[in-house]
Amino acid sequence: MKLGAINHVALTVSDIERSEAFYNTLLGFMGYEQAENTPQLILWASPNGVITISPSHSESPNQKHDRYSPGLHHLAFSADNREQVDKLYQLLVEHGVEILDPPAEYDYMPGYYALYFLDPDGIKLECAYIPNWPPEILTS
Repeated sequence: MKLGAINHVALTVSDIERSEAFYNTLLGFMGYEQAENTPQLILWASPNGVITISPSHSESPNQKHDRYSPGLHHLAFSADNREQVDKLYQLLVEHGVEILDPPAEYDYMPGYYALYFLDPDGIKLECAYIPNWPPEILTS
């Protein structure tokens, strides 16, 4: 691992069982495997990284995530091609996931093709295919 590479992403959730089912579906599709499961932490790992969820200790655990407050705006996953984005979209629809924007091309950069959706706590997630990503300057 290189200095500065993201080691893991840790999310806090209001209902660990509901979020476990959601992330098992999402992360399983993306090749992650559940590697740890305790009452305080569920961890998925893949060669691409580690994602964990933990139960909220908030006094208002049912409060939805506000991506426009300080903190995380959204989390984006990479796809190898448009077909993977489309297949994930179908899987999410089959599981009743709230879709913000179905797969489409966006003008952020040439060929940017993405899907936007919410996790059970309202955290915005994205799956994007971006040709020639990451830019060569970032990989040298």
